[in-house]
Amino acid sequence: MKETQFKRGETIYEEGDASDCSYIVASGAVEVSRKAGDTVVPLAQLHNGQIFGEVGVIRDKARSTTTRAATDVTLLTITKQDFDTAFGDKNPLALTLLRMLCKRLSDATQRIYDDQLHAAGAALSEITEIRLRPGSPEVESQIGSDGFVVTGLPFSVGRRAVAGEAASAKDVELLLRVTKPFEMAPRHFVIEEQHGSLALRDLGTALGTLVNGIRFAPFEQSDSTMLKMGVSEIQAGGLDSTVRFNLVVQ
Repeated sequence: MKETQFKRGETIYEEGDASDCSYIVASGAVEVSRKAGDTVVPLAQLHNGQIFGEVGVIRDKARSTTTRAATDVTLLTITKQDFDTAFGDKNPLALTLLRMLCKRLSDATQRIYDDQLHAAGAALSEITEIRLRPGSPEVESQIGSDGFVVTGLPFSVGRRAVAGEAASAKDVELLLRVTKPFEMAPRHFVIEEQHGSLALRDLGTALGTLVNGIRFAPFEQSDSTMLKMGVSEIQAGGLDSTVRFNLVVQ
């Protein structure tokens, strides 16, 4: 593998770029983000030893995120050409088989992931109260410090329309005013029943929804998660979003 250096703030690759190489972080930090209109919103940070960009190389998929150097970074790089040569010259079937196995592994991981989430979910028959409370001052100013009890499912959460947008769908029960419209979609997530248990599902948003630090979105492993008894932290949008809630399930 070859060493490559990027200065702080430099872009490594952008969403939609061809997957021409994969990387390992040797030193420094890499920020992962997605675009929301003209705004770049951070989703995660990668540090020493973490790998990124490999799935696109193996599966011939375009980049689904943008990465940039959060600090001066040194990356270990293997190009797609080198990868293809290593697997393709000696055995033309090797790369095809690896891609097939990668897809099967991804599909199997998804099934296991879904099974684990379902098993951990709170059964609706055992729930006595679902309360949505604020997790930030911005949300508290709109729903109060105690929040409110969710009395019916499904219960959708989104933001109020801004200039130039159509009004949000009628089935959205909670509409918030936000200072950064790109952080939250008009219909962002829904609290609903899935197989008799309580679940949260991201409604196909550009930035996804964080539940207890894990992002759920169309571009992630799953767009939904089962909710447990107790308190779950919910955040719409990027890492810096102020749209935060605490969902209390009793």
